[in-house]
Amino acid sequence: MKQLNAFITAEGCTDYDFLPVLLERALAGVCLPYGITVAAVQPLRVTVRGKESKHEAICRTARLAAVGMTLLFHHYDGSADINRETRKYWDPLLREWGRSGPGRPLVHVVPVREMESWALADAAVLRRVAGSDWNPKDVCDGEKISDVERLKDPKRTLNDVIAAGRRRRRAGREPREYLPLIAETLNLKLLERLPSYRLWKDETVEALRKLELVRD
Repeated sequence: MKQLNAFITAEGCTDYDFLPVLLERALAGVCLPYGITVAAVQPLRVTVRGKESKHEAICRTARLAAVGMTLLFHHYDGSADINRETRKYWDPLLREWGRSGPGRPLVHVVPVREMESWALADAAVLRRVAGSDWNPKDVCDGEKISDVERLKDPKRTLNDVIAAGRRRRRAGREPREYLPLIAETLNLKLLERLPSYRLWKDETVEALRKLELVRD
């Protein structure tokens, strides 16, 4: 049986609390019909050395991990100006990946604004995690919470949701506590409504086709 070993580079610590868990679940669903097992998605933490660019550092770190790597996910935050973000974050990395990468597929993971927009996609899970007594009127951009890609500050919105839960046992919870729980229980069908998630999934399937792990 074939095994998929994916790694991910992300922008911040909280991204690593959420995205590896979520993407492992999503990959398992994609790969199940093809008899491919999915290993835990591994964080690939990058430190820039000397005069190298961030893109060079990513490629160097990926080369060191390449023996066990099937593909690499690269996360950065999106915005309303997709083309600007692509030119700034993605195109330079792709060029460097072609020059000095490990010869593995590279797929970007770009939730709109911030990773938290994906974490907010399932209201039922939010109520289980934060408590059922929070009100959209009490959180930042609460009137848009059913359309998470329109939120101006998803991180603040999620923080407000967690803080609005009035159960004492939930007071002062850190993101590393609740983000993995959301990632483990989030309804993936609700994420399918988001163009940014569908783009990630489509590009992942295409990468697996190129590796001849998935065939139509």
